[in-house]
Amino acid sequence: MKYGKNISIRHRIFNAVFLVGICMSFSCSLMNYFLDLGKTATLITFACGVITVGLYAAFKISGNYELLSLIIVILLSFVFSPTMWLVAGGTYTSIPYYMIINAGIIALPLIGLQRKIIFFLFALIVGALMVIEYQRPDLVEMYESQLVRYIDLAFGLFICLFSIAVLIAVLMDSYMDEFRKSEQYLATLEEKNKEIEAKNKMLEKRNAEFIKAKEEAEKLNKLLNAEKDKLQMLSITDYLTGAYNKMHITSCLRAEVEAAHKNQKKITVAMIDLDNFKKVNDTFGHLYGDYVLKKIASTIISNLRKNDILGRFGGDEFLIIMRDTGREEGYTMLERIRQKILEIEWENDLAVTISGGVVEVESDDLDKLLKKVDRLLYKAKKKNKNLIETEKQNYTEAENEI
Repeated sequence: MKYGKNISIRHRIFNAVFLVGICMSFSCSLMNYFLDLGKTATLITFACGVITVGLYAAFKISGNYELLSLIIVILLSFVFSPTMWLVAGGTYTSIPYYMIINAGIIALPLIGLQRKIIFFLFALIVGALMVIEYQRPDLVEMYESQLVRYIDLAFGLFICLFSIAVLIAVLMDSYMDEFRKSEQYLATLEEKNKEIEAKNKMLEKRNAEFIKAKEEAEKLNKLLNAEKDKLQMLSITDYLTGAYNKMHITSCLRAEVEAAHKNQKKITVAMIDLDNFKKVNDTFGHLYGDYVLKKIASTIISNLRKNDILGRFGGDEFLIIMRDTGREEGYTMLERIRQKILEIEWENDLAVTISGGVVEVESDDLDKLLKKVDRLLYKAKKKNKNLIETEKQNYTEAENEI
């Protein structure tokens, strides 16, 4: 028996139960008629068949096979079977075969508590009918002849075998169909799982590649930033001394002067120059002269404060910007630097000194400021060198020989 793919196993069993019920009712009615077992037996079985067909039609319209299954089971179990037992000869006839079919019909479409209750009540009725037949055999109709009885038994046995075969066949076919569907579903699921697993592996591989690429990009970005910082530093730094170059120190001076005036803070600027540096180059060579410049620059930096700024302004000239500093404090700092440079020990008894000028900034005119500090530097050079010159000095000038 073949069914559409979308019909459930309970729906298939429901169809088989109705088919068996219809077949059993009409066949029993025909047999009762031909065997002349009485109008009552014929009409009752025929009526059951008509009702069963009507219920099946109602199912096709409503689709509610649970309720209709319950109605047909109640009809067969509590109307058809008991009536036929009484009017068709009880255990003496084919009725026990129909009882067996009825038990199968109860078991298949019903589930749970419904099945248990109906089956229990049906068993009680069968037991009660047997007791009634034993106590009052006169209430049970008997056959007119032995031949009629054997024909009825044979027909009932055939109907019983056919019905059981149909029910079991439907059940097994439905089971095998569902089993094949399950296998196909599992095979499809396994295929999908393999596809998903393959895609997951691909995603993991791509994710790993992405992470690796991201790490490489981050490394490259760090390198680029480092190179950018290095280039930025190179663009503002004097390659020889490590101090800021002239362009950047001039830019810093402009910004610091504007900030000091805006915030009403003091700022002092110093210009220093190595004394007789040309003689060092001429005597010991330019490479040694470069070494002297680097040493002087590192000494100045190590003696400046964190916020002070040093830049190489010319060949051997350096510009120092001292934030939040007045003239006297600036002069004191430059004197300390001059003394530290004087204490440096050089090869060949070389003595290196510096001269410088210190100015406290009063206006934001950079040209005037630079000219003023340069004049003070020149003044220090003319006063025997190794000297820090400032305006309105309140110190005793130290004169030291080079």
